[in-house]
Amino acid sequence: MTETRVVVFIDYQNTYHCARDLFAAEDDPPMFGHIYLHQLGELLVHLGSSVDLQRVLSGVKVYRGKPGPKSSEKLRRAFDRQIAEWNGTPGVGVSTRPLRYRPTAWSFGKPMAWRGEETGVDVMMALAIAIGAIKDICDVAVVVSADTDLVPAMQEAVAAGKRVETATWWSPGSQRRPLRIEGLRTWNHQLDRSLFELVRDDTDYLVGT
Repeated sequence: MTETRVVVFIDYQNTYHCARDLFAAEDDPPMFGHIYLHQLGELLVHLGSSVDLQRVLSGVKVYRGKPGPKSSEKLRRAFDRQIAEWNGTPGVGVSTRPLRYRPTAWSFGKPMAWRGEETGVDVMMALAIAIGAIKDICDVAVVVSADTDLVPAMQEAVAAGKRVETATWWSPGSQRRPLRIEGLRTWNHQLDRSLFELVRDDTDYLVGT
């Protein structure tokens, strides 16, 4: 029988912060919320096997902002270690864009502290979803994010004849709404705390930096 190729697209910072918002305690360390990408991909393939036993993981694509010189050297080294881990994982493709920095503290009219913000990461991910569907890299695209800017790309994937699913962290009472395509019933995989525990990455990439 023909395999159903599943590609998982992960908005990493959105996924990390949503996990912390829902599952982290006040004293949990900064690495709480990190996940193993390939394990999440395999989990999402498994969760869809109830409707299609031919699903196979064809790839995991992750998108994330990259810290620059205005971030601490410790943070940059930790980022590089995590990216190296991802790049060494078969089937995982990594795309990054430099963070944009805004001053958060001033002294004598000069900025003394900066905050990094992602810019263009959602556009990069949206293009990958839409173009990937058109180029037939998958039969199913699973979008792991709560960013509504990705909805037009999901619509393009559907127009190209692909099935689009979404995945979001979930807990009882959560007010987060999964991404939806208007006029189309989109399958959202609600990932609760027990499923997060299956894919969480407790590696402290800051150690030794």
